[in-house]
Amino acid sequence: MPAPARQPGNERTATAGKVGNSGLPMASYLRFDGVRSYVEIPSSNVFSLSAGGGITVSAWIRPATLNFPSTEGSGYVHWMGKGEKGRYEWVFRMYSQGNAENRGNRISFYVFNAQGGEGVGSYFEDAIVPGQWIHVVGVADSQRTYMYKNGELRRCDQYRGSGDGTCVKHPIQVDPEAGSAPVRIGTRDLKSFFKGDIREVRIWDRALTGSEISGLYSRRSVPPKGLAAEYLLTNGTARDTTGAHNGAIFGASWIPQT
Repeated sequence: MPAPARQPGNERTATAGKVGNSGLPMASYLRFDGVRSYVEIPSSNVFSLSAGGGITVSAWIRPATLNFPSTEGSGYVHWMGKGEKGRYEWVFRMYSQGNAENRGNRISFYVFNAQGGEGVGSYFEDAIVPGQWIHVVGVADSQRTYMYKNGELRRCDQYRGSGDGTCVKHPIQVDPEAGSAPVRIGTRDLKSFFKGDIREVRIWDRALTGSEISGLYSRRSVPPKGLAAEYLLTNGTARDTTGAHNGAIFGASWIPQT
């Protein structure tokens, strides 16, 4: 992936806390009811792909169901994204089982033209176990999107340019534009809502390398270069630990570390 080289010794390690049965560090998180709960973060150019030519968004998610109560389109939820009508940018999507496109369990990361319509993105489509944590990372550089699950690259797609044949090509192209829509967690534009738990949301204003993403998952080392915002979702707040982009919680429940 064409992204800045990793800088050895510059990572910081997330606070581990206690270790659960899965072997993952246990941490507090937010629980979303799938009906109306979400987090909203004011718009900033550092959250837009067009601003610096790259973006990486990372989160731990734990779906509570495979059939979400509030869906849109063919039967999916937008569980995090930046975009509203006329100013769409990027989004994470998860399909309910039994959707009209036969994409049950698919989790994807898309980029869009500002006016919306069909986007381009990458995905994985594995069997999902409700109540199980998944580490999901969506990446976009100046021409391609990448999707990672639990530290492993699952797919890349060409959203702009001719490419070199290493990523899947599409008949449409996307030219992202920075818009004024907020970033939301648990939904994108209040048209569908995620039911389950989310923690440790991070956004970088560059495309992380594969080795950086692997380390983020396996060692919980957080590359500081380009880290635009970090939401550990502790203490019942959506505070940005980088200090610049605090969010507000609407209806989501804080579950403390146990």
